[in-house]
Amino acid sequence: MNPKNGLLLVLVDPAPSLEEELNAWYDSEHLPERASLPGFVSARRFTSLGDGPQYAALYDLRDLGVLESSAYLAVSGANFSPWTRRVTALSQPVRITAQQVGGPVGPTGEAPRLLILKFRGTTSFDAAAIAGGLEANFAGRSTCRTWRVFEGVGPEPGFMLALVEFGGIHVPELDLEVFGPCARRIDMAASYRPYRG
Repeated sequence: MNPKNGLLLVLVDPAPSLEEELNAWYDSEHLPERASLPGFVSARRFTSLGDGPQYAALYDLRDLGVLESSAYLAVSGANFSPWTRRVTALSQPVRITAQQVGGPVGPTGEAPRLLILKFRGTTSFDAAAIAGGLEANFAGRSTCRTWRVFEGVGPEPGFMLALVEFGGIHVPELDLEVFGPCARRIDMAASYRPYRG
């Protein structure tokens, strides 16, 4: 992977009547299909601990160009399977793309806990402040495995994401002050566990 590796994050809050079908679709069709595509480095699902959208699917990409490749286009958009069309129409997933601008380079691991932070109204110029806030919050904590910062690309630019992976089941409380002015721009701070964990 290179420093501009990409991320596709999909967030979904299904209606209770759709949840079983959504999980079956992800398990048997969608996640395996995406994981097998060239340029998809990892494909993982997570379940909310109660402070964010119910499900998060994270796909680490070699770069965002993967989403324009012939292999990806052959199974997306107009080429969705009938089941994909049905489930996505009913569940209305939120699809977010971003590219890494800070933190160690590497795919999402098998972490027992994941924290997702989304900052609105930010650009790559805010990456250092966000990285500094993550460092101040988690440096030296034995349970923090790694953190990464991403600049948002879609659906519209103007946001940043931070992903923090933990080796234990405790997600420490954030000290927001260390993010400086970016603290006021946090519009999502959600913790997750592995879907099958």
